[in-house]
Amino acid sequence: MQLEKCVALHPYAMILREKDMDRQDYRELARHIQVMCRKASVKMFVHSDISAAKYADCGNVHFSMEHFKQMCEEQADVIKRLDCVSVSCHSMEEAVNAVRAGADQIVLGTIFETQCKPGKMGAGLSFLKEVSRAAHTVNPTVKVFAIGGIKPDNIKKVLEAGADGGCMMSWFMQHN
Repeated sequence: MQLEKCVALHPYAMILREKDMDRQDYRELARHIQVMCRKASVKMFVHSDISAAKYADCGNVHFSMEHFKQMCEEQADVIKRLDCVSVSCHSMEEAVNAVRAGADQIVLGTIFETQCKPGKMGAGLSFLKEVSRAAHTVNPTVKVFAIGGIKPDNIKKVLEAGADGGCMMSWFMQHN
């Protein structure tokens, strides 16, 4: 299984996202991956599904900005009980608002052009630098992770721009 190979590399964290999977199957997968991640001391985030996170005994949830705003308005008490809240952001305004609303980390993109969104220009390192600086000004402990075209050959530039790390989906899934 490719995920086992990824976990064996001991990344900071993994975000489990399976948009097209049956809900119960996703819950079971989340539980299985959480066990794997715990053994390897890798933090796991369930994408958007708080009930799947509970089922998997995982206190870390990653949200789209839209879902995060909705949760803050309708279920702020649930958000506050999570161990770590991660939010996808695509602008300075989204990032600052997410941090002010209590996000523990943001996933900021798209930084470079990526295979997932061919033809879409990345926002670039200057954007990453500006948003990282602003997010850390609002909350010095918030983590900022870059996403979109992040690879081993550009991660140093991402870190130099002020990010705390980078998300590498395509690269991990393509390299054994």
